[in-house]
Amino acid sequence: MNRDGLLMGIAAVFIGITALMLIAGIVVSPFFLLVAVPFGGAAYLMWYQASGKLAERIRADPAGYARSTRGGGGPGGFDAGPFEGRFTRERANRQRARGQDRRRRQRARGGGSVGQQTGLSKSAAADILDVDTGADAETVKSAYREKVKTVHPDAPEGDEDEFKSVKRAYETLGE
Repeated sequence: MNRDGLLMGIAAVFIGITALMLIAGIVVSPFFLLVAVPFGGAAYLMWYQASGKLAERIRADPAGYARSTRGGGGPGGFDAGPFEGRFTRERANRQRARGQDRRRRQRARGGGSVGQQTGLSKSAAADILDVDTGADAETVKSAYREKVKTVHPDAPEGDEDEFKSVKRAYETLGE
């Protein structure tokens, strides 16, 4: 089910709830009439979005929907520029290429996740974490956690490079 179909389904449920609340408001208590108002409003807004009428209205007058009047950035929040509708194929290809470049650079740097080679020997990794080379997984994990508390970049005496080496050591011993 696409996003608009899902919104229409939720709007239909809210319309049903609104109808029940209106009936209950007439039969049982006027309090239910007050409860029906937010459900009716939410149903209307969801229908308005899912039917495409909101997008048509914005396309007809994008300047009327500008969030920012500063900087001359035009319509859109945070000076995002004019409304361009859905992604263009060219823009999607640029984003895909950026992601592929990022993955290539990460592989070239030797960065990776658990299960990938980190370039450290088991003995060097054990030295970094201050454990024996034959230590069990629980010991390695607790040593890693203790070491990370002191070298994490957010810690007062933290160091990013040392943190990365501790992480690589943990990944090596975890393989």
